[in-house]
Amino acid sequence: MKIHWLNYIGVTVILFMFWVAVSGSLEWPQLVVGFAAAIFVTYFNRNMLITVEDRPPFRLITIAWLIVYFFKLIVDIIRANFQVAWLVLHPRMPIEPNLVELEVNLDRPASRVLLGNSITLTPGTLTVLADENKFLVHALTLRSGKALEGWSLIERLKHMEVEKP
Repeated sequence: MKIHWLNYIGVTVILFMFWVAVSGSLEWPQLVVGFAAAIFVTYFNRNMLITVEDRPPFRLITIAWLIVYFFKLIVDIIRANFQVAWLVLHPRMPIEPNLVELEVNLDRPASRVLLGNSITLTPGTLTVLADENKFLVHALTLRSGKALEGWSLIERLKHMEVEKP
């Protein structure tokens, strides 16, 4: 696995910008410490960087697809928040915890990571195990577990992978 040197620079710059945003200071000692920390974190986590082959190509259509993906994810998160609130406030609390085995068939590791995190961010579901194309998901109700099998975000990620440059 060969990591392109631009990956190092890009991750370092992003971490440094995060440091500046969190520290709230533009004084040179803070900037030096932040830049050193960004380099340190990037270097010692270099084996976790995504390679050029693993990530989707950088094109405007990909960015548009990701914007739509995140918009749909936010809508699903809001909807799931209301469902979980209804379950918790219901007098009988009709919770039926279950584990769902999900076959996702995604080729890129970045797509699988995005999906696993999307499932976990959605209230009432939690990605317990992600093993290549099989996910084990804990769902709060049987209905929410079954709904994952036809989740539109999985199809959107599959479509993004198939798209040619």
